[in-house]
Amino acid sequence: MKMKKLGIVVFLVAVSLAMGSASATDVTSSMTNTQIQNAIDTDTSGTINFAPGTYTGVYLTTTKSLNFVGNGAVLVGDGSHNVLTISSTTGTNITGFVVNVNGLKNGITGQYVYNCRIENNTIRNGGDAINIYKQYGSLTINNNTINNMSTSYGDGISLVNCLNAETSTSTTVTNNVIDDTDYGIFLGGYFKGTVTGNTLTNIGATGMNITGKNAATTGNLYANITNNDITSNGIGISMENPDVVYLNLTGNTVSSGSDSLHKGYYYYRDPSIQLINDPDDNDYNNVWDPLTSNGH
Repeated sequence: MKMKKLGIVVFLVAVSLAMGSASATDVTSSMTNTQIQNAIDTDTSGTINFAPGTYTGVYLTTTKSLNFVGNGAVLVGDGSHNVLTISSTTGTNITGFVVNVNGLKNGITGQYVYNCRIENNTIRNGGDAINIYKQYGSLTINNNTINNMSTSYGDGISLVNCLNAETSTSTTVTNNVIDDTDYGIFLGGYFKGTVTGNTLTNIGATGMNITGKNAATTGNLYANITNNDITSNGIGISMENPDVVYLNLTGNTVSSGSDSLHKGYYYYRDPSIQLINDPDDNDYNNVWDPLTSNGH
């Protein structure tokens, strides 16, 4: 009887070890980009685990739900492609990378991206650091360090959504440090979510762009944009035709070379929504009255 129990224990340990070995697909810097891409395409574990080291000539894509674990790995782009493309994905997470775009392409990009976390990465030397477009929902972009995206109208974080903000799921952009870009954070089309605690410094054109479409009825905004620290050589926060359904714009600190807050035409849905202390100088702070910020 004891021997039978011992056999069962040995069997369970073997199964456990086998399962553990399949818990991630490991890649190393000695692998070519083609080999890493093949590992992504054939992965069945759901996790791509990068060993520390420098990976050169990187341009990887996926349409699968994957956890990309960086462990401090340095991904150097080839200068002609985006470094990591995650189009048509749900539940993909990217953490712990240093991404040197090495050209005018993007660091992390994709369209039709949902339930994605992009956290604790350093991205530099490119066009856009993080560029998610066309449609997205439930993104978490947190604690990334972005710098030197200033060439060719580069954005630190660019989010462009075609989904109605009133019905889409919320996105959070928090605690990111963005330095030396043309545009710090760009919110295009429809946006629903929270942008808070971000530090934007040495911005060439606009610290934060909040951009709608071509008319008051498109590109609606439902957002809490609070407690961001923005230093821009141009405009601090630019409101370019968003249809404001709800906006809490408080607690931000802005220092700018021109307007701290620049208004577009279709600025609010309901005329009862008004700015208070609308500045023409650099003393912008708490300019949106949260008591009158709900357009319904």
